[in-house]
Amino acid sequence: MPLICIKSLPFEDEIDVSAMIKSITEDFARGSEVSIEHITVTWEFIPARQYSVAGLRPASQPQSGSHPVLVELHAPSFHNDSSVEAMMECIAFSISKRSGVSYSNIFISYRKVSSGHLFDHGEVVRWK
Repeated sequence: MPLICIKSLPFEDEIDVSAMIKSITEDFARGSEVSIEHITVTWEFIPARQYSVAGLRPASQPQSGSHPVLVELHAPSFHNDSSVEAMMECIAFSISKRSGVSYSNIFISYRKVSSGHLFDHGEVVRWK
């Protein structure tokens, strides 16, 4: 299940987002104990000047400093803390490697999904 939702400002230079998403998915599968068919990755762009940190609203994604790439990781509650930390580090490393954004300019929040709180493939999903 992990759902990885990434948001950033547009990049100054042209970037192949489709290839980047594919690579991030593959990196995550290799770096976690999750098989690739269960991984979903999205990347959305925040319109230029519509992302403010400390009152600053740049037109493009800074590689370092302010305005981190924003990531939400949604994953089942059966993952322990060390597994969640490893998943977040894997995502940050992959995004940094694939986009050129500094590893320290990536913000990731984890959203724990409890058993029975997920609807997929036409049914409520439960685990023990």
